[in-house]
Amino acid sequence: MDEQINSRQYALKYGVILGLVGTLVWVLPAALRLSISILFLVYWAYFVGVFYLALSAFRKANGGIMSFGQGFGIVMLATLIGGAVRAVLRYAYLVFDGGYFEFALEAQQNSPFAQPESTEEAAGFMEAIFTPGGFAIMSFIGAIFAGLIFGAIVSAVMKNEAEEF
Repeated sequence: MDEQINSRQYALKYGVILGLVGTLVWVLPAALRLSISILFLVYWAYFVGVFYLALSAFRKANGGIMSFGQGFGIVMLATLIGGAVRAVLRYAYLVFDGGYFEFALEAQQNSPFAQPESTEEAAGFMEAIFTPGGFAIMSFIGAIFAGLIFGAIVSAVMKNEAEEF
């Protein structure tokens, strides 16, 4: 009798990794007050890397076979877990470091790409979401979108379905 592989254990393991290391990648520059504009590229590459590792581990344990649906399910569950971990930890950090929002608003207004007429409008929007709770919610929503987009791509590339006779 074939042993059924539990995909949830892979989603849980790699979801926690996604959330913890992803938070660390964000907190270090935030605590050091470094510009994090280039971090988006690093973060998206990190998402793809964790998804690849999760699906590789599952596929290996499953005899080299994985459907798109299995892969996408693992990635989305990992994304939900990682997004929740990331949101909670960012909330905790932002409650602890209240000066971060002032730094972020100032950096946005002093950006070479900022246009004077739009900085006032952007400041109003940023003040609305620049609360620990608002930032945590936006972080979670961003994780879900990244999971949908990058998860679909990685799952499609990594699928290896059993041959039918």
